Amino acid sequence: MNYTLKFMMLLIGISSFAQQPPHERLPERGTHPNQRMEKMKALSPEQEATLWSKKMTLELDLNETQQDQMYALILEKAKTRDQRFKNLPKERPTKEQIYKMEVDRLDQEIAMKKALKSILTERQLERWELMENKKSLKIREKKKKRLRK
Repeated sequence: MNYTLKFMMLLIGISSFAQQPPHERLPERGTHPNQRMEKMKALSPEQEATLWSKKMTLELDLNETQQDQMYALILEKAKTRDQRFKNLPKERPTKEQIYKMEVDRLDQEIAMKKALKSILTERQLERWELMENKKSLKIREKKKKRLRK
């Protein structure tokens, strides 16, 4: 009897911990999953270029001239991206429009890489490519998580 009572108490204790509900988000972090992206969208292209160039300065150890060149390059990219998002059609784009947008995006990527090759050293360029690969892997993982839900 004594052993059964102890066994039942142990079983109840273990099962109560095993069935904990998932933790909710902290209220200060917000409920929107892309809250950081929403804040970034609210920034002007100049502010965004300043932040991004400072982050790249820290990551890649850029000198003053490289910082200025990166700022100009990033500012141009931010302005074109803002303009592109403002000009998006309200309805779903056709296949031709999707193709054109993808070609434009790839052309901009190629131009960005050429500009980076002229600005950065070989070592800095390798580090930048590594950062970009890590970023794209994170994005793919997030997409996979969303598709599983």
